Amino acid sequence: MSIQRSIFIDASNPEELAVDVAARLIREGRVIVYPTDTTYALGANALDSAAISLIFELKGRPADKPMHVVVSDLEVAEKYVVLNESARILAQKFLPGPLTLILPKKGIVPDILVAGRQTLGIRIPDNKICLMLAQKAEVPITATSANLSGQENLYSINGMVEQFGPRLDQVDLIIDQGPLPQRPPSTLIDLTISPPVILREGPISGAELLKALG
Repeated sequence: MSIQRSIFIDASNPEELAVDVAARLIREGRVIVYPTDTTYALGANALDSAAISLIFELKGRPADKPMHVVVSDLEVAEKYVVLNESARILAQKFLPGPLTLILPKKGIVPDILVAGRQTLGIRIPDNKICLMLAQKAEVPITATSANLSGQENLYSINGMVEQFGPRLDQVDLIIDQGPLPQRPPSTLIDLTISPPVILREGPISGAELLKALG
């Protein structure tokens, strides 16, 4: 990984010009690495099938495993998914935060992103860099963790270099926030069925979510 393609950004006060560069790369169909409130993630334009294919190839991710997306807020999310009352309740209480809401997708979302399914996972992470990036990119950003498929989650750029090796040459920019706290991936809740189902328990417990939904 060339040092010229890695940039450090202070998470407490992100530099807008640096985030602008990353957002432009995403709009151009390139692949970047960026921090979230859990792990580092591989980011590309989630409406661009070719860019999505690059992410699958880079991770060695099976094509039948859907990817989630990051958006800047719930209003933007509504362009890509059908929001229901449960989603609004959970968003108001837990977002931004380490929670993925699985909702019915709209037609604009490419089939390759969701492995042919009719649902999409929406993330609004509690991370200033991440939210600024989503706002400036003006497209949903893939939110799959920046690790090889089946390998351990990565919380530092050094760990990424060790795990990916030469594969990182396929990444156009790495946003380095420094080592992230080692939190598990976001909690996943499927809101397309009733009652909702917790698909993966992460930093927010399933009990907390179900309590909020009454």
